[in-house]
Amino acid sequence: MALACGAICQPTRIEREVQAFTSSASPIQVVTDVAPGFIKALNNPYGGAALIAELVAAELGTWLGLKVPPFAIIPECNIELVMRKNGQIMQGPLFFSMQVDGSPRDGTDIFLSKLRDRDDVAKLVIFDTWVKNWDRHGLADDNSDNLLFVRRGESRKYDLVPIDHAWAFDADFPIASPQIDAIEETTVYGKFPEFDPYITHRSVANSLARLAQLDGAFVEEVVNSVPPQWGLGQQASASLMELICRRAEYVVKTIAVRLVDDPPIPGLQS
Repeated sequence: MALACGAICQPTRIEREVQAFTSSASPIQVVTDVAPGFIKALNNPYGGAALIAELVAAELGTWLGLKVPPFAIIPECNIELVMRKNGQIMQGPLFFSMQVDGSPRDGTDIFLSKLRDRDDVAKLVIFDTWVKNWDRHGLADDNSDNLLFVRRGESRKYDLVPIDHAWAFDADFPIASPQIDAIEETTVYGKFPEFDPYITHRSVANSLARLAQLDGAFVEEVVNSVPPQWGLGQQASASLMELICRRAEYVVKTIAVRLVDDPPIPGLQS
């Protein structure tokens, strides 16, 4: 399967800055030669780990079927951009995420009831749990800014669009094999309270069927696509691949009972 990075948009230069932010990885909103979007630099306050998490999670989320905004790697920062969090001038390679206009999660079902694909609700929870993305909803306070509802054209329907995955995998990549408690962590991430009525037997089964198809060769291709400048060495690459694959197996086997009552027997219609 072809990787998603750069497939839809591939900026080659930054035209101008729009706004700098003080959030964890100190992103800057910019206009590029292709599209407006947000960039994160190698020398952000959390270093290459945040960019690795962004890239790998964006690839895995797209593969699972989530509507992750188009993303790309920009090799270098061609204009001087100063991060507000640490006062440093941005250095590349940069992670770029295309800007989408949407409304952040508001805690109601106003947008949920108008989704084009309600299966995306269960899919998001399964994804966040798989990649241990606690920054949307989990161990930390709710981060509603990381989930957008995007209206499509003139339609009255919306898409569920997840953004910002800098803390996936705990943004920490051990050099040794991942410990069993990391693989078999039982916390369910991304499950906002208003999601419950939209998580069904069918939607859970469909997403888990997709996750069960995860291929180790694809995961290897994703991890190997990380720019070497971001500091993911050979041992850490192997550890991350092992975590992704083994945790996928664990989530497929265990998460259904935590999302729906009396989950259906695999292979049978519910």
